[in-house]
Amino acid sequence: MVGGMLCLAMICIFNVPDVVVLKRISSHATQIMLLFVGGGLLFLMLNQQRLLFTSLGCAAALCLHFKYVANISLAPPIKTSERSVTILHASTTDLASDWESTVATMLDRNPDLISVIELTPNWEQLLQQELNSAYPYHTIVTRIDPFGSAIFSKYPILDCDTIYCHDIPHLSSTIEVDEFKTLQVLSSNSTPPLFRSSFEDLRTQLGVLATTVRKSPFPVLTAGNYNLDQFSDELQDFRAQADLADSRKSMSPTINPPTDHLFYTEHFECLSFFNVYDDHSNKVGIMGEYQFKKDAQSTAQRTPEL
Repeated sequence: MVGGMLCLAMICIFNVPDVVVLKRISSHATQIMLLFVGGGLLFLMLNQQRLLFTSLGCAAALCLHFKYVANISLAPPIKTSERSVTILHASTTDLASDWESTVATMLDRNPDLISVIELTPNWEQLLQQELNSAYPYHTIVTRIDPFGSAIFSKYPILDCDTIYCHDIPHLSSTIEVDEFKTLQVLSSNSTPPLFRSSFEDLRTQLGVLATTVRKSPFPVLTAGNYNLDQFSDELQDFRAQADLADSRKSMSPTINPPTDHLFYTEHFECLSFFNVYDDHSNKVGIMGEYQFKKDAQSTAQRTPEL
């Protein structure tokens, strides 16, 4: 049993080969950590000291791993007079449960930017009708498959682009917050990594996005469903390549870990991040507030990586 616990912890901590079963196990690392804690309490009652120390040791190792890869700061940033922006990221799959209530909740939250994925022609017509008055600027890529997306903005959109990888579009918009602050927003969806080849395709997509972030002359926010939990090897590699920080500062104990994420470059501080639900407890999406840092690079264009 000791060997089994150690192997399970190692699968969650270290890079595992492209074996779907092992990837699925590692995606539930937070639940496995709680299982180790519960096992430790059980072994304590049974007076099994060897198993007790092994189980709690594995739980501690996983907690340290989570702290390291998430780069979580215990001291939250302080809101200052610097300009901040809010962004809400949603999927039409979540909005479809009760579209009137979920869209009304989006408007009530009043974010500066809204990113929507899985945008089909019907959803394009509906969202433009509901959001245009509050969000006069938008960039839209409509598809009949799940890979359409849109960015709605209260601020002028200076430029837009669609980045294709394996025929999957990733939407990019350059947004002028004011005369001194400009940022770039990437809205993405990806194919679920069900097989080894799909893991390789997903890595390629993330690599293309990382290159786009590195080459951008502006501070960047990325919003999307990457079909990966926050501690996955592929997502950690993506964040390292693009030098992105994770907005999610806590772990999810749910059976199915969240795969929608908001990432940001070093030119921002994340003031808040939370799930958004409507009055009927239907999930609408995720939302974050990002404050520009007070330094030369965050108030002007940054030097892109060539």
